[in-house]
Amino acid sequence: MDKTIPPYRLVVFDAIDDPQGVRDLVCRMTGAHPADAMRWIARAPGIWPNPLPEAQARAVLDGLYDFGIAAEAWRADQLPDLSRPRIIHKASCLPAGFRAQGLHGEATHWAPWDKIDLISAGRVDAEDEFRSVSPMSWPSAVVAGLRALTFRHPSGFASRHARAQRIPRDPVGEVLIVRRDPLIAFRIVENQMNYSYLGDRLTPSAAGNFPIFLADLCARADRALLTDPTRALLGHDAAGDVIFPSSQALWDYSTHRLLWSWYRHDRDAGRAAEP
Repeated sequence: MDKTIPPYRLVVFDAIDDPQGVRDLVCRMTGAHPADAMRWIARAPGIWPNPLPEAQARAVLDGLYDFGIAAEAWRADQLPDLSRPRIIHKASCLPAGFRAQGLHGEATHWAPWDKIDLISAGRVDAEDEFRSVSPMSWPSAVVAGLRALTFRHPSGFASRHARAQRIPRDPVGEVLIVRRDPLIAFRIVENQMNYSYLGDRLTPSAAGNFPIFLADLCARADRALLTDPTRALLGHDAAGDVIFPSSQALWDYSTHRLLWSWYRHDRDAGRAAEP
């Protein structure tokens, strides 16, 4: 029987005010290279990228506690994974909960509002589109063919990007909805969603419907943690960039915020239980 002890993932919830002190701590306890440690510290809060043995994770946690930095360690096999969310194309915000529907309108998932722990929305960068320019005219095509026959490189045979027009694409709205018991993440992409449940509020564009849907969702899931980018998209006064370079970046950020919501809940519950 394999009795290998699972490694741990270190999760840091605060920005680091003493980067050199924390760098020395991390390097001393884990053997990390100082440059690698400092690069990660500059991006904190976040999840330390490398799994750690239990003893190292505990030692780093104890040191971070001395620095007054909120952190915890999760067994790697128990860390929530939001990188494979269930893509939803049709859903409704009903009085009692969030309902996801299948292609034929059947209910595929149901989440009561008090079971939703996190709503994490942002705008995800989309790759620019390249469209072909007008094809060569008859004379140009003939000349290009003759040049090819005589082993001369035809001037019109450039790379696809050189012969195409670059069309910038706007970032696309995306939201992750995380429910508990059981833990499920739902993913909704602005331009892949059927918003028919909006009824009279439906607008002609997905870009117009997505904010209405997001506002419905956040208003009803009043116990869920709304991330700063989500609040910014709703027009609330919130810090944080709403643009993410990729969907994976949004999922990674959402995982950290979900862990923070659980950590804060447990911390507050512990304080309330103190005499």
